[in-house]
Amino acid sequence: MSAPLIGRDECSRSIVPIALLLVLGACADPATGVPVAEGTRPVAAIAASATPTAVAIGNITGYGVNDAGTIVGPSSGKTSSAYLWDASTGLKLLGNGGLSWSIAGDGRSVGGKNAAGVPVVWTATALAGPWTELVIPDVGFGGAVRAIASDALGAPVVMTGNVWTNGTIKTPARWTPCTSGLGCGNGWLLSTVPLTAPITEAWGQDINPSGMIVGMEGTGCCRAAFWDANNVQSILQPLVAGAAAAAWGLNDAGTIIVGQSNDAAVAWVRASTSVDFATVAPIRLEAAKTCKGGGVSIAFAVNPDFGSSGTIVGQACGAPVAWKVDVSVSPASIVKVVLPSTGRSTAGEARSINRSTSPLYRIVGEVNGAGAYWTNF
Repeated sequence: MSAPLIGRDECSRSIVPIALLLVLGACADPATGVPVAEGTRPVAAIAASATPTAVAIGNITGYGVNDAGTIVGPSSGKTSSAYLWDASTGLKLLGNGGLSWSIAGDGRSVGGKNAAGVPVVWTATALAGPWTELVIPDVGFGGAVRAIASDALGAPVVMTGNVWTNGTIKTPARWTPCTSGLGCGNGWLLSTVPLTAPITEAWGQDINPSGMIVGMEGTGCCRAAFWDANNVQSILQPLVAGAAAAAWGLNDAGTIIVGQSNDAAVAWVRASTSVDFATVAPIRLEAAKTCKGGGVSIAFAVNPDFGSSGTIVGQACGAPVAWKVDVSVSPASIVKVVLPSTGRSTAGEARSINRSTSPLYRIVGEVNGAGAYWTNF
């Protein structure tokens, strides 16, 4: 599998004082013996508490998973078809030619785009279906739903993604539930997120129940951004001045963003929502140049309930990984867990993770050319 591009288009809970979020220093990964970070200050080592187990689930790359363990995503290899997998139903096709990105907590709504390239929500009263495709509002040129945030009962309360304006410009989108009125289409009302220079186009990649959005400018380039619930934009600092950056995941508290900068997996962590993300320096999760040929790493998702500790998932050296992170200590503690394969090939990626309190705690993604989930990590 080729290394992921930054921002490819398939595409106020307080924690610790910001002073504790030190730049990561060089130390040995307990599992591999190689450096997990570079810098001038050390990272406290922590040990992995379990041996991960991989379970193959067929022709799907897991892009989203809810606390019930239901997984959604495109067909393996990210070709165009929208799928759902659950232990009770097996693999189900939602839409030929479409892509599914995210599923609501109650398992009754899946967001994505259809074969025509317009944003849709697939709905059902039960996982077994039947599933109905509902086209939701755009501005006339298509788009996609990339993330759904749910309330405590699992009902979807807000979604993000992008719509295309003028046929070519990507604009972050926020959809909220509606029942009637101007602009309400199939139960959803669209509002576009205004962009502030120097960003002129972008998309929303993740959203939390408060309506905070993270995203990036475009494929392979340039800036990562955060928009609060009032659409105030913050550009996230890169690891190195002028380097590219992309933001992929956000926790429910709005205090942790994960993504990539300068070809390395990173996390931006703020002490509380009163701190501007624009002032937060990224924490490197993975050392540079630890892979043969100088491979890269990327962080795709974080536990929604990550407070002072939790798990971040992604890819490093072409393989699916999880980083166990604790920012309640000084210096911060990080350990990389390489997630096992279901076959000979170790190539793959971990794309999503649900709450650590979930009885079906899962990391989902793809490995060995097919969909997988991991437990005991």
